[in-house]
Amino acid sequence: MLSKIKRLDHFTKNIIFVFLGTSLANFFNLIYQLVIAHKLSPQDFAAFNALLAVFMLISNPLGILQVAVAKYASEYSARREAHKINALIQGLFSKGIITAFFIFIVFIFISPFIIKGLKIDSLASGYILAMLIAFSVLAPILAGGLQGLEFFGWLVASSLLGGIIKLIFTVLFIFLGFQIAGALGALLVSIIFQVVIGIIPLRKLLTVRVREEKPDYKEIFLYLFPIAISNMCFIWLICFDMVLVKYFFSPEASGAYSLAQMLGKVFLFLPAAISIVMFPRTSGLNAVNSETTSVLKKSLLYALYLCLSAALSYNIFPGFTLKLLTGKALPESILLGRLFSISMTFFALSFVLINYFLSIKNLSFIKYLVISVVLQFAGILIFHRSLIEVQSVLCVNSCLLFAFLYSRLKAKPNL
Repeated sequence: MLSKIKRLDHFTKNIIFVFLGTSLANFFNLIYQLVIAHKLSPQDFAAFNALLAVFMLISNPLGILQVAVAKYASEYSARREAHKINALIQGLFSKGIITAFFIFIVFIFISPFIIKGLKIDSLASGYILAMLIAFSVLAPILAGGLQGLEFFGWLVASSLLGGIIKLIFTVLFIFLGFQIAGALGALLVSIIFQVVIGIIPLRKLLTVRVREEKPDYKEIFLYLFPIAISNMCFIWLICFDMVLVKYFFSPEASGAYSLAQMLGKVFLFLPAAISIVMFPRTSGLNAVNSETTSVLKKSLLYALYLCLSAALSYNIFPGFTLKLLTGKALPESILLGRLFSISMTFFALSFVLINYFLSIKNLSFIKYLVISVVLQFAGILIFHRSLIEVQSVLCVNSCLLFAFLYSRLKAKPNL
C-alpha cells in the first residue's frame, strides 16, 4: 500500500492529503454541532443557530478573499516574484486588520440591538459575535496565502486543529455553564487559533520590508466580482430548489425532499479537496503560459471517480445509506436520493470546472452559469407536479451546465 502511494505524483498526493484532512475536520465540526444540540436547551439551541446564521451571512461572502489571494499568490510564485507575494500578503493583511478593527467597533455598538431583536438573553454572545466577524476578515487572507503557495500541510493543520480546539472548548465552556456564549466562544477560540496557525508559515511575508513595486490591488479587488457571482449562482443551483419545494409542497413532502438533499450534499463535499489543490496549480501554470488542461482533466477524473463510487454505494444500499446520514429512510426519499446522485454529481463536476476557469481568468463561463440558474428556477416553476419532477429538472439542468462549461475549455481567458 505504501509503495503504491509513493509512486503517486505530487498533485495526487496533495489531493489525497487534503481530502483526508478536510474530511476529518468536517467530522469534528459535525461532533461540535451534535454536542451543542444535545447540551443546550431547545430555546438556547435556536438562539445559537440564529447568531450562527448572522455570522455565516456576513463571513461567507468574505470567503471570496481566499480565492483571490490564492489566485495571485500562485501566479507570483510561478513567476518567482517573491517581492509581490510579500506585498500582497502583507498589504492585504494590514488592510484586513484595519477593516477588522472597524467592523469590531461597529458591531460592538449594534450587537445589543441584534441580541434584543433575536430575543436572546445573553448580551455576551453579541460581543463574541462582534469578535467572530472581525476575525473572519483575517482568516481568508491567510488561508488564501497558504493555498496559493501550496502550503497544504499548514492549511489542513489549521482546519483540523481548529476543529479539535472548537470541540474541546465547547465541552469546557458549556460544562462551566456559559451555554450560548460558550458555544460561540469555542468557535471564536478556534478561529483565533486558525489565524495564529496561518501566520506561522507566512510570518516572513508579513514582516519582511517590501520593495516599492506593489501588486495591482485594483485588479485584485475587481477579480472578487466574478468570484462572488460564481459563488452566488452555484449556491442558488444547489440550494434554492429546497425553498421552492417548501413553497409548493406540504410539510411532509418537503421533509422527504430535505432528507434526500442531505445525501446530495455528500456529492458536493467529495470533490472540494480536488478544487483546493487544483486551483493554485492551474493558476500558476497559466501565469507562465504552460499547459493546464492536463491538470484539469486529471482533477475531473478524480472527481468523477469519487462521485461515481458514492453513487454506486448509495444505489446498491440506498436505505442503509440514507438512514446512516439522516436517521430515516422514507421510500420517497430513497427514490429522490437516486436522482440526487445524478444531479449533484454533475454539479460537483461543474464546480471543478468553475474553479478551473476562475484560476485561469476565463470568465466566459459566467453567462452559462447565470443562464443555468434562470433555467432551473423557471423549470421548477413550470414542472412541480411532484418531487420527482422537481429533481428531474435539476438532473437535466446539471447535465446541460456541465456540457456547456466543458465546451468552453478552448475559449481564451478574457480578464
